[in-house]
Amino acid sequence: MTISSRGTAVPQAPAPPAVSDPPQSQAASRGPSAAGRGHATAWGGGLLVSLLVAFAVPAALGLYGDFRDVYATLAGFQWNLMPALLGVTALNYLVRYLRWRKLLKLASGQVPGLWDDLLVFFGGTAMILTPGRVGEWVKSYYAQRLYGAPVARTAPIPLAERVSDSLAMLLLASAGLLLFGWGRAVFVVVGCIAVAAIVALRHRGLALLLFRGLGRFPPARRLLPSMEEFHESSRLLFSLPGLSWALGLGLLAWSLECLTFFLLLAGLGRPLTWELAVQAAFIFPIATLAGSLSLMPGGMGVTEGGITGMTQAIVGASRSVAVASALLVRALILGFGFVLGLVALAALTRRLSGERQHVGSGGQAPLLVTGRGRCP
Repeated sequence: MTISSRGTAVPQAPAPPAVSDPPQSQAASRGPSAAGRGHATAWGGGLLVSLLVAFAVPAALGLYGDFRDVYATLAGFQWNLMPALLGVTALNYLVRYLRWRKLLKLASGQVPGLWDDLLVFFGGTAMILTPGRVGEWVKSYYAQRLYGAPVARTAPIPLAERVSDSLAMLLLASAGLLLFGWGRAVFVVVGCIAVAAIVALRHRGLALLLFRGLGRFPPARRLLPSMEEFHESSRLLFSLPGLSWALGLGLLAWSLECLTFFLLLAGLGRPLTWELAVQAAFIFPIATLAGSLSLMPGGMGVTEGGITGMTQAIVGASRSVAVASALLVRALILGFGFVLGLVALAALTRRLSGERQHVGSGGQAPLLVTGRGRCP
């Protein structure tokens, strides 16, 4: 009972019953949710399939090149080149990260902390073994979770990366295409797909037509704001400045990968000549593009087979040298990104788990650093 300002007694209302933590908080305090575990299980299943393919491809190539000959070729490789090869590969991934960061700022106007952004980018490289690298869209998910970047704004970035990669590889392979006459079908198909993607993602009329059609269906109507954000972000990324940045940095990154293949061929006994440089700049991009079109996880099987076959036909290498070059370049480039990606994913999982526990215990969500300041 309380006393009012007039001195009369006023009965006090009973205190409301204690409210338990919401299910989300309880789930956060217990650890990953059932949905998270299901997502991890599905990702683990896909990873298992990719790893099985990754083991099957070297076995098949070993049979083709004769295991003993391939082993002898690898034993004779100039392993003193490996520090330089690792340095070139690390520089390649650094250039790709700088492209991601530039496109992220262009698409969303956000400049997150360097450490968080590195984790997000390299967490995406763990998905390098997915078909067409579509698994790299996980970067958009983690960018939203870690520093609040809207998925609708960042989802077009992997598309811009893949289109600019395709154009960069075509440019690098163009000289070899004229000299060797190989890969015309791959060149035409990839070029048409890249141009069609740019036109479709840039064209405002097509987008409005699509939005108008979807607006007639109530279940799809709620997705229209996100789709409009996606389209506006795409127009920014595929504008002349955005495409110039993506293509320029993509051309530099793929040049470094071709340099890696060139040095590997030299380490296997081929002479260091301009002819070998042109051959390497043709073989590696065309084989990689063919692997992407196959939709195999990481292009595995098709890419290695293309490298092996063209290295024999164009460079004039033996079976064992061709197989060894394919295995080394793929293990170096894919393996480097995959291992870094697994480390980044482990750090991301630990980081997000810690934030769930912190927020569940009454802490505040982390702040996002944007081009306009800091916001929750």
